[in-house]
Amino acid sequence: MERMELIVERPNKQIFRRGDEKVKCFAEGVPAGDVLSEALNQALAQEAGLPVPPLREVTKHDGRWAIISEFIEGETLLAQMQARPGDESLMVRFVALQMQVHAAQNFKLRRQKDKLHRQISASGLDATTRYELHVRLDAMPDHQKVCHGDFVPSNVVVRGTRAFIIDWAHITQGCAAADAANTHITLCKQSHFALAEQYLKCYCEQSDTALQYIRRWLPIVAGAHLAGCLPGDRAFYQGYCDGVV
Repeated sequence: MERMELIVERPNKQIFRRGDEKVKCFAEGVPAGDVLSEALNQALAQEAGLPVPPLREVTKHDGRWAIISEFIEGETLLAQMQARPGDESLMVRFVALQMQVHAAQNFKLRRQKDKLHRQISASGLDATTRYELHVRLDAMPDHQKVCHGDFVPSNVVVRGTRAFIIDWAHITQGCAAADAANTHITLCKQSHFALAEQYLKCYCEQSDTALQYIRRWLPIVAGAHLAGCLPGDRAFYQGYCDGVV
């Protein structure tokens, strides 16, 4: 049996490399439904023709649920951006990949609006702010574009001339601008402020999207992030929601 090399460790999961496989092992207590849902999301992204590491198996490893995919040997786009901070072509490539995702469709995916409404309801915000966010979300257009849900440069792995998008746990069908708002918020949350502003400018230019439209999504997406976030992160996300009423 090939050796398991630990790559990433998080509170609810460990990611190993085993030969040409990536083995994502979930902590005990993670519901089977969550694991199977993530595996299904990855399969649906692959079914939509997107550059996804092929899913191989859902199994149990040492009594814990595990998702096994092809291991993509390469470097993340984030690592490349940090090594070459003046290279604007990297951000152009990043945005082009996201637009490739948004151009895809798969009607089997869960609806983005449904997910955001559930998360806002569970956000812990006061009733008045929750009501305003629900109203704003209802007023947004209904689209069926594939949205990654966590599209950041660390989730893009480059191997040679090809790029692969990883971590499809949050994929939905919905509005591309909401996905872009989420990318901007997450980059800021990770303290990549210069990248966040560069991204927003590049995305608006490449997609011909008004900056004001993406900004309308920011409090909605941030409010959704409050559902289940770490206590230390609440102030960051709540800052986007202050003043909506």
